[in-house]
Amino acid sequence: MKIGNASIWKRLLAYVYDALIVTALILIAGLVASVLAQGEAPAWLTQILILITVSSYFWWSWCKGGKTAGMQAWRLRVVDMYGEPLTHYGALKRLILCVVTLAPSGLMLLTGWLSPSKQTLYDYLSKTRVVTDPKIQKSTQ
Repeated sequence: MKIGNASIWKRLLAYVYDALIVTALILIAGLVASVLAQGEAPAWLTQILILITVSSYFWWSWCKGGKTAGMQAWRLRVVDMYGEPLTHYGALKRLILCVVTLAPSGLMLLTGWLSPSKQTLYDYLSKTRVVTDPKIQKSTQ
């Protein structure tokens, strides 16, 4: 069974879900930085903890099951070009390319509308794609 690439609309909705989680992770990283600094944390410490926390969320999610929480809600999964799960290196490469192409701004999703295969610029460069998982049929036994 061939699995098709996910629609940009579903990806955008998953992006909104993940933005809520990322916001919570940023708040937690700021709290941890304040606790470590025993008061007002220096900006560099807060920024490093935010980078580590948010990057780890995406990297771990893509390595373990290929889905962030937002992607899971919309039955989406990130895979390599052959439909295989991402390796640790593949997930790291995708993460770096997402940041470099300013994907967190959400504007990169627009490049998916211009692509016949619904791939964004960072999908193409990282040799990954986002697919829709098929619905699971419940058996009536």
